[in-house]
Amino acid sequence: MGAALSLDLDADKRRLFLVTAEDKPDALMRVLGVASVQQVRLRALTAQPEGADIAIRLEIDDQGDDRAHTLAARLAAVPAVRGVGHGWR
Repeated sequence: MGAALSLDLDADKRRLFLVTAEDKPDALMRVLGVASVQQVRLRALTAQPEGADIAIRLEIDDQGDDRAHTLAARLAAVPAVRGVGHGWR
């Protein structure tokens, strides 16, 4: 029973990415495009304006540190993106 509980907890691990981008009409779609190309499983998404920027919060299934760093780097390379932070949820 303990092993099954452990497996269930592992299935719930998620990564949280906080992206700040210029509030342009296509900024959200560009960020989501990167997530799609990286084949991440999106579990939650929020986006809201913050001054001249848009704050985008993505929760994805955890696929390991290397994949998280790759996704963060690719998100940061999007021209409209001003900053990316990520960690565990």
